[in-house]
Amino acid sequence: MTVHEHRGRGILLALLSATGFSTLGLFAKLIYGEGFSVPGALAWRFTAASLFLWAFVFVTKRALPKPLWPVILLGFLGFAPQAGLYFVTVSILDPGIAGLLLYLYPSFVVIIGLVVFRKRPGWIRTAALLLSLAGCLLTFWKAGNYPPLGIAMGVITAVFYAAYLVVGDRTLKEVDPIAATALIMTAAALVYWSIALGTGSAKLPSSPVSVVGILGVALVATVLPVTTLFASMRIIGAADTSLVSTLEPVLTIGLSSLLIGEKFGPPQLAGGALIVVAVLLIDLAPRLAGRKAAGESGSGAGPIAY
Repeated sequence: MTVHEHRGRGILLALLSATGFSTLGLFAKLIYGEGFSVPGALAWRFTAASLFLWAFVFVTKRALPKPLWPVILLGFLGFAPQAGLYFVTVSILDPGIAGLLLYLYPSFVVIIGLVVFRKRPGWIRTAALLLSLAGCLLTFWKAGNYPPLGIAMGVITAVFYAAYLVVGDRTLKEVDPIAATALIMTAAALVYWSIALGTGSAKLPSSPVSVVGILGVALVATVLPVTTLFASMRIIGAADTSLVSTLEPVLTIGLSSLLIGEKFGPPQLAGGALIVVAVLLIDLAPRLAGRKAAGESGSGAGPIAY
């Protein structure tokens, strides 16, 4: 296999990951249509996903994180709340709008870094922040057509996701990512089974549509994108993988329009484009910084992989 073919395989894996994640809202809508509550849907999602991931961990003999408790806490206090918030948002808004709101998270990552860690964003991240906010305004040019509660939940979800990523970046640096993800999803499954059973909203899948929805959200929208994401990172690095993955909101819009007839006017499409550009800028910031440093030092070093 040539270098070009090897890199092409990595890019294809990243595209598969983005495509998988883009189906999350659509499968969530399918499950809701079968009468599942948010906690019940998430309980089944994370149970099925964790079972497949644990099977993969044991077959490939991957090492578990040591100690376990920071990763488990990340699942209980980080991943579980943001996943629940996203599913609540999708129950109120169409998947395309919910996905665009979620992609405000890079702006909040920048803000958290500035406020908590005194990490100045620089002109590239500042430009990305402004683009992302402008994109949000354009997306909701006709804000009255969307429930205010849904918009608020979408923004809150993005904040929680940004906080989860900031903490996760520090917690998961030295551990196997797939083993850590299996632990995180197991913790999330326990959270939502507790809520579903405690509120009496637990439900068994009793129809072919509900089974398809649960398997879809667990395998297509969770296991597939997570595993292909990590496989792509091994081939082309985290920076290029995340760059390709920014196609996810565009894919979400396309799937929503194709499958459920969700309508987007020029302002919404322009807003989505600005948000995607903002994410691209944030992904490119470390690479541009690395090139600048290389040019100044004359070392010829390549882009930073992060």
